[in-house]
Amino acid sequence: MHLWTIVLRNIRQRSLSSTLTAASIALGVAVVVAVLALKDQSQQGFRQSAVPYDLVVGAKGSRLQLVLNTLFHMDRSAGNVPFKLYQSLKGDRRVKAAVPVSVGDVYKGHRIVGTTDAFFTQFEVRKDVPFALSEGRFFKVDEEHLEHVLMAPADHAHEGEEAVFEAVLGARAAASTGLRVGGSLKAQHGGDFGEEHEETWKVVGVLAPTGTAHDRAVFINLESFYHIAGHTKEAATRGMVSAVLLRTRGDRAADDLEYELNQGTAAMAVPPAEVVLELFDLIGKVDVLLLAVSALVIVVAAVSILVSIYNSMAERRRAIAIMRALGARRTQILSIVVFEAAALCLFGGVAGLVLGHLLTAVAAGVLASEAGIVVSPLAVQAVEGLVLVGVVVLGGISGLVPALRAYRTDIADGLSPTS
Repeated sequence: MHLWTIVLRNIRQRSLSSTLTAASIALGVAVVVAVLALKDQSQQGFRQSAVPYDLVVGAKGSRLQLVLNTLFHMDRSAGNVPFKLYQSLKGDRRVKAAVPVSVGDVYKGHRIVGTTDAFFTQFEVRKDVPFALSEGRFFKVDEEHLEHVLMAPADHAHEGEEAVFEAVLGARAAASTGLRVGGSLKAQHGGDFGEEHEETWKVVGVLAPTGTAHDRAVFINLESFYHIAGHTKEAATRGMVSAVLLRTRGDRAADDLEYELNQGTAAMAVPPAEVVLELFDLIGKVDVLLLAVSALVIVVAAVSILVSIYNSMAERRRAIAIMRALGARRTQILSIVVFEAAALCLFGGVAGLVLGHLLTAVAAGVLASEAGIVVSPLAVQAVEGLVLVGVVVLGGISGLVPALRAYRTDIADGLSPTS
């Protein structure tokens, strides 16, 4: 009889304990796989989303809050900066591109972002990947008109003007709301339960999927943001925007601007790629804890395999003695027990890999919904093979103690009556 046939028969004879032990292994492996997949892909997604922007300029306060609010459409705005600052930065010879953004309203859970068409034409989704449309066109913003809206006295801000209200939707925002080009929407102030504004925006474009937080956003032409009732007075008298996105002409230019702006009192400048690294350094501590717990679960499961097989040696004493009498060598008996422990870990490890990808799929949906970052649950990491091999080796090691007991089984003692 082949060794593996004997191994599988022994596992089937103790199906309940074998199933529970393999399930414990599977649980530990699943958490390891899911944590590693989510950390690797989400970190890559956040980094790629931050790369096109050298600096984010906003109100002084939390660096992380500014980046999350401006680039990932999460958290609340920390405040505003003067529109004149944007104009100054746009004209700075060290700045290659500058775009203002203003936030504060939502549409069916999607952040509304007031900006200019330069957001789509002078910045990229990620390095060397420009924004593209799946249908329609980008809105146009007249900078002179925008300046008049923001800087004119409150009593004369909109005299003789008829505002244009146009919107471009991110791919996920369009899919979840059902809006297409030609459709219309009304914003809600501050949140889904806020008061609905009277103004109506016409959808003129839908972005192709970007795999970033921008897929969740609704972009509107910036001057329309300040034609909203309730926004007008503050904008016209104070001339403020939520933040300014910058591309600079070289690393030294970004460093100089960051230093200068942070020395002043009007605003602060933050390199988003640096803040993303800080964020994942913080998250990494949680990942280590989860991985440690998962490793502990796997080790406990391996110990349970050792105990289970060791305790079954008394029941197998006679069967082992018969096999020895029929010509089985001691090394074959030892191999059977070691292979049995390794096989339990192999079955549990394979099941854990599958379960880990299922957990990743569930978490990916939440991550895409909350942060707009796309994680593929089907992506296989090289480390998964190492995890599986490590689990099987651990199983083989756990089977050594009962295997040595079986190795020492005496044929005469094994064949003698137990009572």
